[in-house]
Amino acid sequence: MNKSRPDILLIVLDTLRADRLSCYGYSRQTSPHIDAFAQSGVLFERAISPAQWTIPAHASIFTGEYPTTHRMTQIYDKHSKDQITLAEALHRQGYHTVGFCNNVLLGVVDNDLDRGFEEFYNYGGTMPNRPAIATSRPRRLGWIARHVDRVLRRLAAPIQDAFARNNLLLRISYHPRIIPLWESHMNSKGNTAQSLQDFVDYLRIRWRKGRPRPLFAFMNLMETHLPYRPRPRFVRQFAPYYRQDRQARDFMQSYNLEYYRWLVPLVEPFNEWQDQVLNDMYDAEVAYEDHLLRHLFDYLDEPGVADNTLVILTSDHGEGLNHHHLMGHSLMAYDDLTHVPLIVRYLRRYPPGRRVSTRVSTRRIFHTVLEAAGVHVASNSAGESEGAPVDVGELNMARALEGSDPEAGTLFSEAYAPETLIALMENRDRKALETFRCRLTRRALYRGDHKLITVDDEPDELFDVIQDPGELDNLIDEKPEVTAELCDLLAAFQKEAETRRPANWETARLRLEEDQKLLERLRGLGYVE
Repeated sequence: MNKSRPDILLIVLDTLRADRLSCYGYSRQTSPHIDAFAQSGVLFERAISPAQWTIPAHASIFTGEYPTTHRMTQIYDKHSKDQITLAEALHRQGYHTVGFCNNVLLGVVDNDLDRGFEEFYNYGGTMPNRPAIATSRPRRLGWIARHVDRVLRRLAAPIQDAFARNNLLLRISYHPRIIPLWESHMNSKGNTAQSLQDFVDYLRIRWRKGRPRPLFAFMNLMETHLPYRPRPRFVRQFAPYYRQDRQARDFMQSYNLEYYRWLVPLVEPFNEWQDQVLNDMYDAEVAYEDHLLRHLFDYLDEPGVADNTLVILTSDHGEGLNHHHLMGHSLMAYDDLTHVPLIVRYLRRYPPGRRVSTRVSTRRIFHTVLEAAGVHVASNSAGESEGAPVDVGELNMARALEGSDPEAGTLFSEAYAPETLIALMENRDRKALETFRCRLTRRALYRGDHKLITVDDEPDELFDVIQDPGELDNLIDEKPEVTAELCDLLAAFQKEAETRRPANWETARLRLEEDQKLLERLRGLGYVE
């Protein structure tokens, strides 16, 4: 096995809020195994997702770009063939690339985000597929079964994709009488336990065989996404009243089938006992997922594995949970959705037990992985032509660990309204649609202690996120100078992100050349070294 380049595992715990993990200060012991893993690596206390829901957030992780640049903001968007993905970049440099995914929006919906993976296994959707590593069938029968499975998945894929993209079909599928018919067959959360077991078996088999190619493995787990059906052991721990409380059980069982209500803002927030049930069941799901992860962490601690493996554990976004009139993760730019966990373990580069307070964007996972793998990407182009410049060395997250981070905690996040949700709301919730300005794009800029949120590019809210982590005290009228300064900075960020789009790459290259010429003139005059 080639030990000069590490194996790389990217684990995305879909819909996991950072503030519900014990290692991030939560008062309940939801995550003992993740906590122990964090002690063996570096924990980034203020990691921010570039987007508030699955597709744009994953696209940012896979490209290192903000949503304004990569333009994957809707279910029906398809990843640009011009932009390179993380899996593509690693595959071209000799990495074996494999995905284990539980989210149907990645790999089932035809959006090209699985490009660059040699193997990609989906545990969600109507036709899950698994690696052929654990079968008791004779070899010939196993081959026939896998062939039949591939044919059926090819037939099912266009149908599933059509339901995700077509507003009429989506409205039909969300009808209360239709949901029970497909909910049990859709595998909307995949299968966390099975996918983790297969993942660990896959890694063990590969390690035993000693294959010469380094590995890049991506995993997405959906356990903390609705519907909430954690195992009884964890329900007893975090909601001890639940078994005896018929009202709580009826509420949760009903809400688990009300898919549409998971997505829309709450005109009337949940009452106190409903709020408690939802939050306790979410905590139980966090604890159950943590429990399932223990076998993966045990494998990663085995001799030889720990020294030669970069592991990044994060989330794509959080969850609303009845705060700011918000359930789900479709529309807003609050930290409920954008503040995510981020733990990096790579013993060659990241000292164990460190905590980093510098704010970082999870889009920089792209740069961090490539830097550790020794992969130099001159541009973000997937083809032979030049794209926008990519500075892998500058933007890898080790710079924040070293105290020389080029972004210095200044970054932004974007919340593009999912148009499929808007279409559903136009037919069912016009009042909420207008009250919460759901059609409009929200952006958030973080700098120092402050966070500015704009709606349709107009300043709307300003928070001191250090003193007010719950984002309850809007300071926009009290601090007009701070607001104006952050508005200007956000506009500059947005302009830079637009310049990095494939259609604008020529402009980006010219700008880079001008910046380099200016740097040389300043160096000649003695202003810089």
